[in-house]
Amino acid sequence: MLLLSVGLILFLGVHCLRLVPGLRDTLQVRLGAAPYKLGYTAISLIGFGLIIYGKVIAHPTPSIWTTPDWGHQAALFAVPVGIILLTSAYAPGHIRRWVRHPMLAGVVVWSGAHLLANAEASAVLLFGSFFVWSLVTFIAACLRETPPPVVKGWGGDLTAIVLGLIAALIILNLHGYLFGISVVG
Repeated sequence: MLLLSVGLILFLGVHCLRLVPGLRDTLQVRLGAAPYKLGYTAISLIGFGLIIYGKVIAHPTPSIWTTPDWGHQAALFAVPVGIILLTSAYAPGHIRRWVRHPMLAGVVVWSGAHLLANAEASAVLLFGSFFVWSLVTFIAACLRETPPPVVKGWGGDLTAIVLGLIAALIILNLHGYLFGISVVG
């Protein structure tokens, strides 16, 4: 689980820069905007790759607790909601306005649902890390920023819901191939 842990530290660590007031701006001034963005992207991609590879080679690990009987069913409902929230971050609409930070809220829902359905040590490390990071970052972002402007119409929301559901169905059907754990069938 060492590679998984290093990947999480790199990926989530660089994504925590906004939590320290002024740190991101200071780094951008010292390094320059382009080198900062390149470094941020490189560290994120390396971390993401290590997370995936680390999780693959860590599986299976012992379970830490017994998941509730309803955990898998709850995840089947909650994960599509999380994906819709993630999608709505890119579609101006009422969801984005009401939730304020739908990408972070989507990660909270997605990772929390996976914790309900999987108590394997490597999964708890992976999804627990994302859950804590996204919850802390969501709260900090809500305290720091004002909500987006009011939008008219429901086109962005409808787009987010349809694309989110399509993505959820694709992931549901390919989960076994992509992650080695079949959700259905």
